[in-house]
Amino acid sequence: MKLRPTRPQCFAYLGLLILAAFATANAQVKVQVTKELDWSLRENEIEFPQFSPNGNFVVLVTRVHRPDGDEAESLPGSVFKRLEQRQRQDPRFADPIIRLIDLKGNQVCQIQYGTSPALSPDNKSIVFSRQKKPITGFRPLAETLAGNDIETFDCEGKQARTIAEPQTGYLDAPFFLPDGKSIVYTINEAVNGAMGGPIGLKRMHFNGMKNELLLGKETSPAIPCPPPGSAKTNLRNFMCSQPRLSSSFSTLLIGFAVAGDQLVALQAKPAPSAGDMYLASYYALQLVPVLPKKTEKTLIQNADLNRFWHISMQATSDTTVRIFTEYWRAFSLESKDWLPDSTPQNTNYRSSYSPDGKYYLATEPADDEPTHVALYRTADGQKLFTSAAAQTVLSLAWSRDSKQFATVAVPDGTRALDYREVLAIYSMR
Repeated sequence: MKLRPTRPQCFAYLGLLILAAFATANAQVKVQVTKELDWSLRENEIEFPQFSPNGNFVVLVTRVHRPDGDEAESLPGSVFKRLEQRQRQDPRFADPIIRLIDLKGNQVCQIQYGTSPALSPDNKSIVFSRQKKPITGFRPLAETLAGNDIETFDCEGKQARTIAEPQTGYLDAPFFLPDGKSIVYTINEAVNGAMGGPIGLKRMHFNGMKNELLLGKETSPAIPCPPPGSAKTNLRNFMCSQPRLSSSFSTLLIGFAVAGDQLVALQAKPAPSAGDMYLASYYALQLVPVLPKKTEKTLIQNADLNRFWHISMQATSDTTVRIFTEYWRAFSLESKDWLPDSTPQNTNYRSSYSPDGKYYLATEPADDEPTHVALYRTADGQKLFTSAAAQTVLSLAWSRDSKQFATVAVPDGTRALDYREVLAIYSMR
């Protein structure tokens, strides 16, 4: 004989299920965050922190801090005399130096001089953009970065090798593809007055040292010139001959990322009009999977960069990227379309998503000088961790397995005369 539960028993059982679900949800909230390392170098800035593929090392760039802006106005003249004296003795004393450290803070490799480093899958080589001109005392503008090439450095053999040189402008942002057999890097030039930026993408194959153009430079004229033979009095002919009116504007490479076996790039294609100066009035955003096969998907037509100034992209799974315009929105690389908003909207453009997409870091406050870092769970927007207050937070980075993250911040109470930035590494359990 089969016994059937009574109605009170059914309600009791349902209550137990609800309690169990509530307990499970609460258990998910409990993420333990532990600080593993504080690392700093007196009087130095810290830039471009990146974890090694296995998470055992961090590669970064240090550069002697030179006061600027409001900070410089508050300092005595003796500070700048000392800096000038150091520059006379060594014109490159404040040029960027690449350092590889382990998770105990020990330096295991050093390179002079370069930026945008990335570590190979076997942790033995660093690829970087070599700073060819002395940049001590100068801002990183297109002119001061001109000629920068791409090099690899063997940390065991202490040997450097140039693998790509620019025809014009400079090369930047190199990284190893996951198989370790090729490197991707950007082609850069002046895109906004004196400011440089990426306008193309190349790949270098180690087998045969072959360079492959993935995205080339594309330009759009503000005033398209009429075909040859048109009347000289033609208004378009006249406007085309005016330098300010006939400027050409490059397609901008907003960002790129590896998602599974795909390399995807986010481009902004210009739609200029007469009188535009450095940037076009409007752009069309396009998501371009360039490897293994190039396709295009137009996302937003006529995007006003003054409105969407913080456009960026991050890969958050093997098949999904998140793109920020007004908020972080998920795009499927399988369906080639936006995914429904199934998670709370994150409107903080200064966010960094974990590679598995389950968490994100955000520097806060969102619309002011950031003073702390918060860790959120993507699914429900639950805040899981908040760092101690700092004077300002500068950068964020995730390990590939999404179990570690790093922050760079100026500690609270730091004085200009004793400047330092601190790299903090955290683990999640």
